[in-house]
Amino acid sequence: MTEPQRPPEHAQRAAWPMVGACTVMVMMGFGAINNIAVFLLPLGMEFHWPRADLSLAYAIATLGTGIGGVVMGHFADRMPIRRVVLCGALAPGIAFLLLSTLHSTAELYLYHALLGLLGLGAIMAPLNSVAALWMPRRPGLAIGIVSAGGAFGQGVMPFLARHLVMALDWRQAYMALGVLSLAIMIPMALRIRNPPPSPAGSAPAVAPAAQRFGAKPSWLLAWLCVAVLFCCVCMATPIVHVAALGSDLGLGGRESAGLLATMMVCGMAGRLAFGRLADRVGNLQSYIVASGGQTALAVLFPLMQTRAELYLLSAAFGLVFSGAMTAFILCAREYSPPQRTGLSIGVVMFFAWFGMALGGWQGGLFFDLCGSYGPSFANASAGGVANLLVLGLLYLVTVHRPRRAAHAVA
Repeated sequence: MTEPQRPPEHAQRAAWPMVGACTVMVMMGFGAINNIAVFLLPLGMEFHWPRADLSLAYAIATLGTGIGGVVMGHFADRMPIRRVVLCGALAPGIAFLLLSTLHSTAELYLYHALLGLLGLGAIMAPLNSVAALWMPRRPGLAIGIVSAGGAFGQGVMPFLARHLVMALDWRQAYMALGVLSLAIMIPMALRIRNPPPSPAGSAPAVAPAAQRFGAKPSWLLAWLCVAVLFCCVCMATPIVHVAALGSDLGLGGRESAGLLATMMVCGMAGRLAFGRLADRVGNLQSYIVASGGQTALAVLFPLMQTRAELYLLSAAFGLVFSGAMTAFILCAREYSPPQRTGLSIGVVMFFAWFGMALGGWQGGLFFDLCGSYGPSFANASAGGVANLLVLGLLYLVTVHRPRRAAHAVA
């Protein structure tokens, strides 16, 4: 994809509807990938599968999303975006309909692989990339809005699923979610298109990463991938296990689902806020602030004793984890080589989803081994610390050292 410096007037008018369509698509995709947080308990009760096995479904879906993001990001740089996102519109609905017929863990894993590989994998990286191209002068706001849709979907879709499970049963809930996904996502996918090319001869909006930072884009992206992996280990554990943690502490089904909904609704505000912050102070600086917040808060979840404490902590965590997600997408875009934005975001998102897979799976594993969530959430914060160490290295290379060089020249 090329990055237009000054889009034509008609493109400026179309930018907001296009970003809105991207937002709805990401909302539905994220809601689909996060369904296991709600179906964890009913599937465990019916089939007597341990939580580690059920959490592995989320790990497979997130790994599939990462692989799909790399492949689809590559294609999004080379073909009309609509062809890519139509695949992402069909896969979640089909996967939900197949999950309604579930009888074995093999089927559970296969259908979650479909959710990730051809579903959110065809949506997340390509649509974040194209949304930023539609709003080249405010890319942080554009990606913040699209990411906020993901947070909304992560909270509202599982909350809806919980009500469907309680009103019907888990099989009919999956079937209803499949029909809803197809009805919403296909029309949205048909609306999305690439932005018009920039005027002939226009200069790129920013210098390449190698000129600005004195480092190769591949080096910066490699270290960003390492940071994002540890970041998402920290991020995934509360997201996947907060509803089950609430149930273990005596909260009812709706109250437990409400914890995740609260986290994700607050995440909408966090993604917008950190997107705007990134436009003002820098992408990496915004990422460090958000990562520090989620690292400090993750370890506190098993220490909460009341419903009010859990809801407050979930809200605070939602604000910062969502900001981290927005910021690292912006960093990937900033460090990207020219003409490879979609692929670069896809590669970084692969490591993000690998971290999400590891974080969600280890949460269930250590719960099964220890009988409590204390070690699981401690591991999450340890991942956050590792992430901050790598971000500190990137800060020295991309922010601190260039500033010192500029002052020395002055």
